[in-house]
Amino acid sequence: PDMYPGNCWAFKGSQGYLVVRLSMKIYPTAFTMEHIPKTLSPTGNITSAPKNFSVYGLDDEYQKDGKLLGQYVYDEEGESLQMFPVMVSLDYKIQGVR
Repeated sequence: PDMYPGNCWAFKGSQGYLVVRLSMKIYPTAFTMEHIPKTLSPTGNITSAPKNFSVYGLDDEYQKDGKLLGQYVYDEEGESLQMFPVMVSLDYKIQGVR
């Protein structure tokens, strides 16, 4: 409902996935991920931040496998908003990401 610490959508357990359906097909060039900075965390740490993650391009939201667009690591010591470039060249547009 807001951007305050603890009021976010969290994955249950140590792994999860999210599918985002886009309103139109695109050629992505980068992705961003944001997590609360340590300075705003009530505990002073951000161990709940994502660590290793992969992004896949999908033809539609129901596709089980997609094209791997990159594997990334969120830097807990870095900025709260981090950008990750697409690591492969795409010769077609995608409709969603997982």
